[in-house]
Amino acid sequence: MKTIREYVEARILSPDDLKGALQLAMKLEFATIPPYLCAQWSVKRDPDRTEGVVHRIVTQEMFHFALAGNLLTAVGGMPSIAHKDFLPTYPASELPGGIPQALPVDLKPLTKDQLAVFMQIELPEFPPVALDVVPPATIGAFYDTIIATFRSLSPGIDPNAHAVEVPFAEPIRTVDDAIKTIERIKSEGEGVQGSPDQPTGERDSLAHYYLFKELFTQKRLVKVGDEWSFSGDSVMLPEVFAFERSSADPNPSREFSRILTDLLTDLETCWKAGEPPNIAAMFQLKLAGQKLIKQGIRPEFVWAD
Repeated sequence: MKTIREYVEARILSPDDLKGALQLAMKLEFATIPPYLCAQWSVKRDPDRTEGVVHRIVTQEMFHFALAGNLLTAVGGMPSIAHKDFLPTYPASELPGGIPQALPVDLKPLTKDQLAVFMQIELPEFPPVALDVVPPATIGAFYDTIIATFRSLSPGIDPNAHAVEVPFAEPIRTVDDAIKTIERIKSEGEGVQGSPDQPTGERDSLAHYYLFKELFTQKRLVKVGDEWSFSGDSVMLPEVFAFERSSADPNPSREFSRILTDLLTDLETCWKAGEPPNIAAMFQLKLAGQKLIKQGIRPEFVWAD
């Protein structure tokens, strides 16, 4: 699989390249879900409802993952997620596609240190990046390249392709629909053009970076006149369950991994055969993960052979 830098620098020149880029987008969006879920599930006592903030973010990441899959089927591709190589290994020093991470991305409780990792993942693309001698590969630049490809190639769109239903998402029936879908992924998550301290949206539609930074600074982001600052009401971080990887044999996370494997297999079937997502399995995964964390055990997001 090509890296994000290769896609951005060489551009996406063929329909097959576009399908490869969208498969990478699925892997990239999925890679954030396990760390965010573990942080959410670790919350024990939560006076300022921070768990709800993380829940909102991880739900949007799940939607972005699904939308990338819908884009892939719309251009005649097929998501490949039901195999062990699709799952990231944690801790990770880079995100899928070769995006380096100075702070390792790992599965840990919702602490200030972990919030710093999440802010790093979601850091917006802003003007100083373009001034670097060798600009880093960014998620925003990757999605901009995919948008440019849809405009230049104008690939055929299958309006009857199987798709996973996502709230407030229009069906992908035209190139314009595809571009709007990518712009939604970009604006809600990472890669938003603008300074990291000057969001481009309104308070009720802040991108993930700003929501995580509110928790990190323990201050709400507010707009005073034309300026934004983390100087609003105080935010109290939650009390969390500590957990770590188990060395027991058999691993107590084995059942969790089996549920995850079945869930990914079912999801791939949604795009192959038009089956609805297995919502019950999603709740099973949540309950199994929470149970492990309360026991001090890290859920293992690995493929169960």
